[in-house]
Amino acid sequence: SYERAFETLVAGVRMRAPMMRIHTVAAGGGSVLSFDGTRMRVGPRSAGADPGPACYRRGGPLTVTDANVMTGKLLPDLFPHLFGPGGNAPPDEAVVRQGFAALASEIGGGIEAVEVADGFLRIAVENMAQAIKKISVQRGYDVSDYALACFGGAGGQHACLVADALGMKRVILHPLAGVLSAYGMGLADIRAHREQSLNLPLSGDAVAALDQTIDKLAAAAREEVAAQDIA
Repeated sequence: SYERAFETLVAGVRMRAPMMRIHTVAAGGGSVLSFDGTRMRVGPRSAGADPGPACYRRGGPLTVTDANVMTGKLLPDLFPHLFGPGGNAPPDEAVVRQGFAALASEIGGGIEAVEVADGFLRIAVENMAQAIKKISVQRGYDVSDYALACFGGAGGQHACLVADALGMKRVILHPLAGVLSAYGMGLADIRAHREQSLNLPLSGDAVAALDQTIDKLAAAAREEVAAQDIA
């Protein structure tokens, strides 16, 4: 069965709503790579889809996606020509190489540009692994007994590395992994939740008050669903 939480802290914002117990981490394909003078960092800022990673040809910053291009895990020649202002160019490998060369020069110590990219990927993988440990190992689950479910546009680029970091032997890659969140939303039941506390002595009057409150909450939930105009 799935664990549910009724109060969750997401990106510093406390949300009081029933949801699955999940933990998020900024380590997606658009997570920005940076060097603050002492440490290499992945995220929490994201380039998003626009401007997107540097290789998208829209002037974006270096991201995890660019690190995969730099290390040869993403091959621009195999991508459709959908990038750039006109949406008719392949990913820009040259600007990625220039960006990592500049970062390598900034970091110093004779490090190569491809080593910088690989280092950022290692950090991203470790961030993902730690996020999984937070909701599994720290709660008493042995992840080596489970399969790693991979989804997201960049999920397949890191799934095996994350599984290795966690000692997991199997990875499940859904055929629609790149759009799995949207696919799940499309299949999910349409629901509205309402809750309210009543501080009353347990008596016949309390039961009547409960019935009235339940009717009121149910009406509000039905009204919310109806307002979404979903057939």
